[in-house]
Amino acid sequence: MDRLLELYAGILESPGIDLVQRVRECARASAAVGVPPGYLDEFARFVENASQERIAELYGMTGPTLGQQLYGDGYSRSMLLLDLQKRYRSHGFEAGDEPADSLAVLLRFLSECDDLGEREELVREVLVPGLEAMMGTSGGEDLPAAGAFMPLLRALSAALRE
Repeated sequence: MDRLLELYAGILESPGIDLVQRVRECARASAAVGVPPGYLDEFARFVENASQERIAELYGMTGPTLGQQLYGDGYSRSMLLLDLQKRYRSHGFEAGDEPADSLAVLLRFLSECDDLGEREELVREVLVPGLEAMMGTSGGEDLPAAGAFMPLLRALSAALRE
């Protein structure tokens, strides 16, 4: 599962010229754990048919983070950010310039964290509910790129259930 989470994080972090290849690799790894290939195939087709400019534009507006989806921009999200930063530091993980509650950052952390209890807690309390909230946003102003990324989010959700 570590490699699979790393593959999803890689897709979500940046488009890059090898995006289709990364999506196809993720589709193979997802299929190995029982995720139907349709979602990632759909996302791969979108990427293959979209211009590099359109893909870059969508990556630039992927929208709210998990914390924003769960709590908005208030106190509760701030507490989540502080908690995630503390967890990351305790494991020597660097979030870089991205917010600590970014989906890609959390996936990357989970792929590297060797503390099973901590991983399960973050998946149960942050990742799954945040992902469900993102998928509940149907491409409106809160998450402009949701429509394009929905197949990817659905595939990730299915992988987490397997």
